[in-house]
Amino acid sequence: MRKKYFFIGSILVIILSLLLPRLSVASPTKVYFSPKGGAEAALVELLDGARQKLSIATYFFTSRPLAAAVKRAHERGIKIQVIIDRTNESDYSKGFYLRKYGVDVRYARGLPKKKRKSRKAKYRVKKYGIMHHKFVVVDDRLVATGSYNWTASAEKWNRENLLIINSASLARRYTQEFERIWKTTFRK
Repeated sequence: MRKKYFFIGSILVIILSLLLPRLSVASPTKVYFSPKGGAEAALVELLDGARQKLSIATYFFTSRPLAAAVKRAHERGIKIQVIIDRTNESDYSKGFYLRKYGVDVRYARGLPKKKRKSRKAKYRVKKYGIMHHKFVVVDDRLVATGSYNWTASAEKWNRENLLIINSASLARRYTQEFERIWKTTFRK
């Protein structure tokens, strides 16, 4: 009888030793720097790993690999919302590309500045700031943020940083900010 329990116990130890590395808690924070420091690859991996939801707020979005990863997530049925600054829709922007495939892309602007009086009152213009965020919330538990723009320049030439943080509480804070901005967005 003892041999039977010893054998079963040994089998359990072997199984657990094989599974534990996979079950271990992921590092709470990872950091990447550019140029060529792996930030873009880390973001692609993060987007490809999404299972339920992506909330993306980014000032510029011209990176082909990141746009392709968002498109793949959309094709997997992931709920995706993208906010891009309103001034950054150009021939290189991936907003149009993603909209073409059915991704919910909207545009935002920063807060309005005070009205300035010109010499002629009829030329008063209400100017806006920019929506300068650069973050993504993945599955309400991971946040990627930092100065890293979602552009080819960020990966190849610029000195930028990216933090990937595994924190549901932080993800909630970023989601609140995302939803606050989303309410003021518009479609092109």
